[in-house]
Amino acid sequence: MKINSEKSKEIIISFAQDGNFRSTIPNVKIDGRDIAQVCHAKLLGVTISQDLTWNKHVDNIVKKAGKRLYMLYQLKRAGITQKDLVSVYVSVVRPVLEYACPVWHTNLPQYLSDNIEVIKKGTKMYFSWIGLRGNT
Repeated sequence: MKINSEKSKEIIISFAQDGNFRSTIPNVKIDGRDIAQVCHAKLLGVTISQDLTWNKHVDNIVKKAGKRLYMLYQLKRAGITQKDLVSVYVSVVRPVLEYACPVWHTNLPQYLSDNIEVIKKGTKMYFSWIGLRGNT
């Protein structure tokens, strides 16, 4: 298997307070090309940061879920039935919140858990507005 240097990225994992350590690490090269150093990268849908925190990943899923909740609101305005709205929620919104959850959720600090709770509360509030009850 040949590594594609254009698609490859380098993340230097470090917990150092200053960024001076980067100057001492030589650039990685593949086929004579320098590999781009990044602070975070997406791998199989999970955003990994250089400090191994989940801030960027949680921000991404909260934004994505929020956009999909807005789509649900637009579908409601278009007159879609409640049953179909629930089907859309279960197939479009919930997977965003649950994808790779065993990987990142166990190490989530409280302030990031609160961000996800905002989306969950928004979902419950939305379903109460359209007259649906029950566990979502």
